[in-house]
Amino acid sequence: MNRPNIDAGDMRWGWTCPLCETDVSVSRDPGSETFRWECDDESCEAVGFGFSSRRAARLALKEYRERYQNIYR
Repeated sequence: MNRPNIDAGDMRWGWTCPLCETDVSVSRDPGSETFRWECDDESCEAVGFGFSSRRAARLALKEYRERYQNIYR
């Protein structure tokens, strides 16, 4: 497999939205057969889509959280 050598951390717990700190769901998009993450808070519009696997979606969420948190430091 061609996986990047990045630590995804615990893939079962602790995935939160970088914008509002709410839990994030990662699921398969039946229309495109790709994976997506989406904030569970209806008032938040944070979403990521088009990932080839659940792991890729979670790695992208982790990277987005890190970049977003570094904006205000």
